[in-house]
Amino acid sequence: MKKVIAPIAIILGLNACSEMEETKNNFNKVQFGDAQPKGWIYEQMHHDLTDGFVGHLDEMVPDLIIEDDIYGKDRLTKKVKSKDVGAVNSEGEWNVQFLWWNSETQSNWWDGFIRHALLTNDKKSINRVVNYVEGKLATQDPDGYIGVYADDLRYDHTTENGELWAQASLFRGLLAYYEATDDQKVLDAIIKAVDVTMKAYPIGNSTPFKTDKPFAGVGHGLTFTDICVQLFDITGDQKYIDFAKFLFDDYNLHQMAEEDILLKNLSDKNYQFAGHGVHTYEHLRSLALLAFTTQEEKYKQGYQQYLEKLATVTSISGGPIGDEWVFGRHANADSTGYEYCSLQELLDSYALIKAYDHNSRWGDKMEWLLFNAAQGARHPEHSSIAYCKSDNSYSMCGHINAKEDQHSKENRYKYSPVHKDIAVCCAPNAGRIYPYYIQNMYSTQGNVLAVDLYGPSQFTTQVNKEDVVIKQITEYPASDKIHLHVNGSSDFTLSLRVPTWAKHFTINGQSQKADESGYVNIQKDAGDQVYEISMGFEAEISNDKQQGNYVSYGPLLFALPFEGKAEVVKTWTTDKFIDEKVAYTDDAKTTLELVKNSKIDVIKKENEEDPFKSIQLKVNFTDKNGNTVNEFMLPLGATVLRKSVF
Repeated sequence: MKKVIAPIAIILGLNACSEMEETKNNFNKVQFGDAQPKGWIYEQMHHDLTDGFVGHLDEMVPDLIIEDDIYGKDRLTKKVKSKDVGAVNSEGEWNVQFLWWNSETQSNWWDGFIRHALLTNDKKSINRVVNYVEGKLATQDPDGYIGVYADDLRYDHTTENGELWAQASLFRGLLAYYEATDDQKVLDAIIKAVDVTMKAYPIGNSTPFKTDKPFAGVGHGLTFTDICVQLFDITGDQKYIDFAKFLFDDYNLHQMAEEDILLKNLSDKNYQFAGHGVHTYEHLRSLALLAFTTQEEKYKQGYQQYLEKLATVTSISGGPIGDEWVFGRHANADSTGYEYCSLQELLDSYALIKAYDHNSRWGDKMEWLLFNAAQGARHPEHSSIAYCKSDNSYSMCGHINAKEDQHSKENRYKYSPVHKDIAVCCAPNAGRIYPYYIQNMYSTQGNVLAVDLYGPSQFTTQVNKEDVVIKQITEYPASDKIHLHVNGSSDFTLSLRVPTWAKHFTINGQSQKADESGYVNIQKDAGDQVYEISMGFEAEISNDKQQGNYVSYGPLLFALPFEGKAEVVKTWTTDKFIDEKVAYTDDAKTTLELVKNSKIDVIKKENEEDPFKSIQLKVNFTDKNGNTVNEFMLPLGATVLRKSVF
């Protein structure tokens, strides 16, 4: 439990009544480490760290993560014309665009590793984290610079570069470490480094995004907003929000490779998202920040216009089109997929919005995305992920739902703990998504403590200088029962999110009605309390007019699983780390049609600790002869090949 962050309305110095009205729904994001995973989430994270891809990725690609000291002795100079970054290793202009790439691979992987180690309290991994942090601080130049460029290149870029992006991806993990440990020297080093960058790009007197032939690295640079927000949350210094605003405004002044976030495009009703999905969804954080922290109408309008366009590209599972570019398409369960990186970035954007707009719908979106699209892109049996996945998945052999393996380099639709043949970006981001979810499960506002997301966890904080501990004991999302233990001598208001799938929300047997924000507020008196929460989940069939019918139970989307022939196409350091393709299914169940008014039986398995394997639905279908047949549907997280939208 760390220091209390001042309410944002006070920090911003808002005085006018209208301004205060617009910020009354702000809640403070808790510092990393104050919320801890328990139960099945802890078990999954600990396994990923100690025996899975999160903890062993560096062993599988040492050339990218260990051997390239890109922040230290191997910094980029004008003399460097090529670098091994995995999938791309030839010289020439194309490769130059990716010279920064290993900074992303390393920093995003370490971000996930740091958070897993600290959240699971794994001593061996924590020792590695401490050594890593000390090593990165040792690369800081006397003037404060931390980054991947030598003196002859830094802040003097005329073309594609990863200046801001390499810093942002590194600092996110280092700041998480600071928040969990209160190691002041880490915060001091980052503040000094960010001051150097802000001095190099003075507000109103520089153009950091004005480059010739900008590409992925320049576009990713807008995520420096993340560092501005983190430092603002920690220090309360307005200069960081001002710099984030400057970056967004400058980005909007130039021709960029990634233009979905440009205000001129958002205001165009005929414009559809077309860019690289990861950029599109991470850029939402920059726009949303300004929509909530300024009084400028252009940001508020752009934010609403963005959300309208986002709805058209979001699949039933919550995954946004990102395979890899959106290309103006609308989400379709059969023909569009989502990249794992896009899942992490959209979840993180929802989390930022939730802090400023404390409405239950953002928690709904985060849970739905994590428990369906993200968990459904993990292999249910071995430690690997799909680089790209679709809601309806008939094969995983390279291209989306390909009838046969074309043996091309476009192998995004397969399972791997690495995906080095494409890019080592999704595996690192898969290690970030659960820790980011955990950090955003709770929030505070004065004497109000909010439970924003559900799942087995523990939150430690202070109210009126008294320690408070909140524990969720639950099998959520497979169960609608939550035992909420609240320990502490203080009295305060406990605010509980009521999800849209809670058909009958009760506390200790008493029915509750949510307020306009979708929360139930109860007064917690001094002393320890136990609240028995029941949400009244119901299995139901819903219809999306654009995409089709689907079956759900609480926050879980269910799919009809198909048999498929799997083939190991690569073995990494041991046989537990493999690349696997799955041939197009010949399962006869692919022809079944969902009975729209089907009776649905909920069947739960006793003593099964994995919530995605502990529940199944018995549902009616019709075969091609018109006969009614009963089949079992599983949560996406228990499937490989499947059909979830009919």
